[in-house]
Amino acid sequence: MLLVALLDQGGLERICALTAKLLSEKCNLTLVVFSTKGMIYDVSGVELVDLNLGAKPGMFRKVFTLWKRIKAIKKIKKEKETEVTYSFGPSANLANIYSKVGDEIWVGIRGYGALEDAGSMKRLCKKADKVVCCSKVMERDVKKRFSPKDTACLYNPCDVESIRRLAEENIVPGECLGADGGPVIASMGREHDVKGFWHLLKAFALVQKEIGNARLMIIGEGNYKEYKKLAEELHVQNSVIFTGVQKNPFAYLQCATVYVLTSSSEGFPNALVEAMALGKPVVSVNCKSGPAEILTEHFEEHLKEEEIYAGEYGLLLPVMNPVKNLDSETVEKEERILAKELIRILNDKECLAKMGQCAKVRSEVFSMERYVEEIMKML
Repeated sequence: MLLVALLDQGGLERICALTAKLLSEKCNLTLVVFSTKGMIYDVSGVELVDLNLGAKPGMFRKVFTLWKRIKAIKKIKKEKETEVTYSFGPSANLANIYSKVGDEIWVGIRGYGALEDAGSMKRLCKKADKVVCCSKVMERDVKKRFSPKDTACLYNPCDVESIRRLAEENIVPGECLGADGGPVIASMGREHDVKGFWHLLKAFALVQKEIGNARLMIIGEGNYKEYKKLAEELHVQNSVIFTGVQKNPFAYLQCATVYVLTSSSEGFPNALVEAMALGKPVVSVNCKSGPAEILTEHFEEHLKEEEIYAGEYGLLLPVMNPVKNLDSETVEKEERILAKELIRILNDKECLAKMGQCAKVRSEVFSMERYVEEIMKML
């Protein structure tokens, strides 16, 4: 059984849907979701059970809903004679550990930020049979801090072939294609403080002073009201595009000249690998966890968050301040470093081409075939 709250949008939801499709060919598999409301991911051909128990406001209603979820999941586990239940995300993990009926419990830790909730992590590690992490750094820290029964590192799969096919769809409006052939800097993710998009906007404003026809495109769910205001105050509003959530974000990503990640923390940044699959040069802050493991073979030598390091497959930059600062007059050192490196790369066509080719080759390491092979070994 695979267990997830929703399949509406987001990295862990996409990975869960993809895992269900891949494993349904290998196992007797059931995908259980708390609610199919807003579902956008394709799980055709997969046995899907909708509990119709979506999130409720208020503490009492939350607890009552959790109780109903646990009761419903236990019933399904018994009916299906479930041997392994693998959950994705905090709410699914919680329901999973309390619905054990003789099955082996796997809980997936998808973001490094989850380790900050020590109480929750201790509870999961005490009750779960296996803690599945999406990066080696995360697995190492989970072992060190929370003494789980067992752990595994399972890198997220990248459907390289599908991404490249979808990227060719001619659905992107003209304003995303770049002004006068100018470069397009892209980033992808929901509107959330952890993504650090205010840093990206401030760095972009510095880039545009040097490269006047540059554009910035942010792909992902949210109204971005405060970021649009910041763009106006930085006088770059006419060069910044917020696409909103897109069913096919890869067609938009294809328009990018370079991809940038400014998150304060990640688990395994799917969008970074997806951009690499399209041959996009990538620049990422060296946050925990994922970017260093993706962009260099010798990541353990380059986990210092304050260094600039040209990895074999992309550029790692110092981690940025996680505290949101929407003051357009305040530009931090790390934002200036990002701007400087982007200007350097964008003005060097040979460097862009080499970085893009290296990124494309590296993306193949995170193939679906390798993912299936690893998870079947675990099973």
